[in-house]
Amino acid sequence: MKNTLSINQRVQIKNIRSLNNMIILFKNHASTLNGVLKNAKHASNGKPKNIQPGDIILIAQTKGSLLPDEKPIRWIMNFVRSYEDSDNESVKIWGKKWRYIIQGENVRSVEPFDIEDLKVSNKDYNSVQTFCDLDSEDEKEVMKWIQEESEIKTDESEDVSEEFEDNKNVDYDELIKKLDEKYSGKPEYEERVVKYIQRPSALRKAILKKEGCVCKICGCDGFVKKGGSKYAETHHMKELNENAPDTLQSWNVLVVCPTCHKKLHYADVKTEFLNPGWKITINNEETIIN
Repeated sequence: MKNTLSINQRVQIKNIRSLNNMIILFKNHASTLNGVLKNAKHASNGKPKNIQPGDIILIAQTKGSLLPDEKPIRWIMNFVRSYEDSDNESVKIWGKKWRYIIQGENVRSVEPFDIEDLKVSNKDYNSVQTFCDLDSEDEKEVMKWIQEESEIKTDESEDVSEEFEDNKNVDYDELIKKLDEKYSGKPEYEERVVKYIQRPSALRKAILKKEGCVCKICGCDGFVKKGGSKYAETHHMKELNENAPDTLQSWNVLVVCPTCHKKLHYADVKTEFLNPGWKITINNEETIIN
């Protein structure tokens, strides 16, 4: 039977796909990794099916070529196209001939991780030789990791907005109130390579300045960074991807240490909003936060 999809149906499918980028795992030996990172290209004798421009490529180093305590995935890029290597491009870059070139763009570092640590499916990624699609449930976990770590890695010394400067005497109660008004309503999406929620870093910094770097869950104080300032993280108690109103506001932001932050994402967690405050149960241990 011929494909009888209408133009409108095809457009709808394309739009759905653009909001849910596919993630592909590509493996590289340490000896070829620099060529991949420098040229934003991968080479293989096969090419992935169904991959589309903008889809995310996890640039993974084979575990046998890792240094001790090194995580295999430390960079990602976005797929552009794949083509036959008719000009011996792979020989020029890596000194070996492969049939296909997989071209990417926007190579960037991410907080190192191992897909085996994040996955929730039973898929065996260790046995993958060159590349594979991620299980749809594992894609969600990877996207959470990439998005959350990109927020955590924000340089706290940067000028985050016109409303906030470190060297001013700031009324943080007033600033947070002002920012709550600015971020009222449902979270807005900003279209870049993938669709994600634009998080208000000014509000995050104001909350850290007002409340300090003590974890609201375990009480641990933030550690001192090389520059002398303290480090803590923030967590949105109600997930932003639930698209609920006002979730970007301060009531939904909690100061936490890195360990408790990871627990909130990956442990057995139950939360209840007390208006104000939260009841948080992590692995059957309950904490009340006023």
